[in-house]
Amino acid sequence: MFNDFEAVLLWLKKNNIRKKAAVAAAHDLDALTSVVAARREGILESVLVGHGDKIRNLLTELGEKVDSWEIIEEKDDAKAARITAGLVAEKKVDMPMKGLLQTSTFLKAVLDKNLGLIAENALISQATIFHYRQENRLVVVSDCAINVAPDYGKKLKIIQNAVELCHKIGIEKPKVAVVAPLEQINPDIQATGDAAMLTLANLRGQIKGCIVDGPLGFDNAVSIEAAQHKGIESKVAGSADILIMPDLASGNILDKSLRYFAGYQTAGVVAGARVPLIMTSRSDSAENKLNSIVMSVLQSL
Repeated sequence: MFNDFEAVLLWLKKNNIRKKAAVAAAHDLDALTSVVAARREGILESVLVGHGDKIRNLLTELGEKVDSWEIIEEKDDAKAARITAGLVAEKKVDMPMKGLLQTSTFLKAVLDKNLGLIAENALISQATIFHYRQENRLVVVSDCAINVAPDYGKKLKIIQNAVELCHKIGIEKPKVAVVAPLEQINPDIQATGDAAMLTLANLRGQIKGCIVDGPLGFDNAVSIEAAQHKGIESKVAGSADILIMPDLASGNILDKSLRYFAGYQTAGVVAGARVPLIMTSRSDSAENKLNSIVMSVLQSL
């Protein structure tokens, strides 16, 4: 099991694993810093799609030989995203990466049914992986960026995507906390009912490869002391590997809180597609973008 992002990177390097990405709207310092770092680490080659002059100037600032990079000129974000998705569909690269463009523009291109990057009836979901320093382990939070108000059916698929991701990390039977504002079922709060149904579905074998429990408050999901104080007996409470959030708003706020308040290292990945989608926030640091690349390369294996 990998305890942090550095351990994943070292394992990829040790096993000589290298993939190739296409970066849409690559004219961004943090995005380029991360792909340059990934190249120097020997885990990723990249095709850079975007404002050619800006890309070349940034590469020069980063100490790179510009002529050693493949650059495709396209100043229009939507067209750059379509070029990037097309390169993946044609198997010229292994995965697409979002640069300095809107998430909706990126997703519209990669979700084009004609390209076949998404299986029929599949649901893609975003997952933020953070290094929980206090316990030196990786924890997955989903969904923080794609599914706005998932119902029971979508949450079931979000769990399945997150469980597959945890299996890649080396967590054989991840503990899944379905997070809600309170631990009791309240008919006025959909998240509590969804959590109870997902827990039952897991007990009946409809959700496999993990242990699901909920509804659990965020405090009970991550703190054994909080769970004990409230008298909660659970195999998941206090030691969750996966936190399933009630909706995008709560997931997105937690994601940013982990980075800006707690200062945790994070990685943002997308699961559920036929290939990894490297989709980070435009405000993400170069370090977190590199973590996202590292985890996406691992995800592709």
